[in-house]
Amino acid sequence: MEYEVIIDNINKYEWEQLASQFADYSIYQTWPYQQVRGEVDRQEVSRIVINDRHGQVITMCHVRIKHIKPLGLKIGYVQWGPLIRRKDDTVKCSVEILKALREAYVGQRVNVLRLVPNVRNIGAGQELVGMLEQSGFQHVHSVAPYHTTLIPIHYSEKTLRSRLHQSWRRMLKKAEGTNIETRECTDDDSFTVLEKFYLEMMQRKGLKGLTPYEFISTQALLSDTEKMNTIVAYYDNQPISAHLTANFGDTAVLLLTAGNEKGYQMKASYLVWWKAILTSKRLGVRMYDTGGIDFQKVPTVSRFKAGLGGEECYYIGTFEVCTNMMVKNLWRTVERTHNLVKK
Repeated sequence: MEYEVIIDNINKYEWEQLASQFADYSIYQTWPYQQVRGEVDRQEVSRIVINDRHGQVITMCHVRIKHIKPLGLKIGYVQWGPLIRRKDDTVKCSVEILKALREAYVGQRVNVLRLVPNVRNIGAGQELVGMLEQSGFQHVHSVAPYHTTLIPIHYSEKTLRSRLHQSWRRMLKKAEGTNIETRECTDDDSFTVLEKFYLEMMQRKGLKGLTPYEFISTQALLSDTEKMNTIVAYYDNQPISAHLTANFGDTAVLLLTAGNEKGYQMKASYLVWWKAILTSKRLGVRMYDTGGIDFQKVPTVSRFKAGLGGEECYYIGTFEVCTNMMVKNLWRTVERTHNLVKK
């Protein structure tokens, strides 16, 4: 097959137009998000598009490149990519195309190229695993695959409600019986509310890691058609709960959710989750990703998400290729050391 490889010769508008053709497009492969992450983590951002001989894009992705200067290593990271599944559910990716992606970066621009595809571990996902391995990528078993629940939201609202677990429906009905008002927003004020609630929750629970900053910064840079959606619950005209969803491709995904003590008492979280799902349904999204589950580390939150009646699933995981065995061993040592320090 003849194909064209384009590297770092595309603008933000062109990227958005091309990426919107893919069902596996997500917030993590938007130009603004990768720009923000690159600046925060002091990483270079590269972009690649591979077209077929007719000029139709087959795959594309952002590659964030981390320079580990003391060791002379450059690590390329593709978050939730490359994009391969078009909105008509066709996949034109091949071993040849994945080799072209590898050859465009490994040895030329990076020593290690790591991919985390936005693909479930079923059907086409298994086929992609085979293609990745044939093209030289190896499965990184030390990195746990993404584990979540996916809610099919193409059903009627009545059917969606009937699929909720009984206790979940009871709490939702209780919240609906109060004077809670919900507002759908994309403005800065709603992000201010969410940031306040989320940071308070992190402090209260002693959590570390993800903060709202990267999503707040991304929202300001997204085009109007790609803005993330916030559902904010109010009681007596005061915000009590907030919920952030990104609606890209065919799958919406929860990014952040939090509330204050009043919100927890009034079960407002049930209402904002429900409204967020209905908003994604209205926008034409087929599935709602609850944002990951872990029944061992966060059992209460995971049971809450399971109550939405979604399908529990795993994604195919992480794959990478290195320039040679010496680089591979060095990179593995660096990564193990880094993980130990984090713990």
